Amino acid sequence: MGRFFDLITQRKTFRQIAPLIRDFSQQCHADVWDRVRDLIFEMDLTEARGYVRARAVKVARRHVDSQLHMHPQFDSQAQLQLKTLVTERVVHLVISDFVAGGPAARRPAA
Repeated sequence: MGRFFDLITQRKTFRQIAPLIRDFSQQCHADVWDRVRDLIFEMDLTEARGYVRARAVKVARRHVDSQLHMHPQFDSQAQLQLKTLVTERVVHLVISDFVAGGPAARRPAA
């Protein structure tokens, strides 16, 4: 029975952090792109993904940490999950730009 309540709590937490994931990752995207854009076009996709991830971790963690004071409702587990998911979304956004040839080449979603 305890596991069931854990799942409900996790789902509720994810619903609370999902909008923050989108906002924070958009805010970190340009910073990470600026850090990696000069080198990733010389790499294959796998190498570029690893390179971007390594740069995104620091940027995302710093950004999330700077914003957490406005969200005291999140426990340490939710904070860790938020940092991880923001990092993964930033990596996805930057790699999408890389594959498209740069951020200007990516079309906005309809």
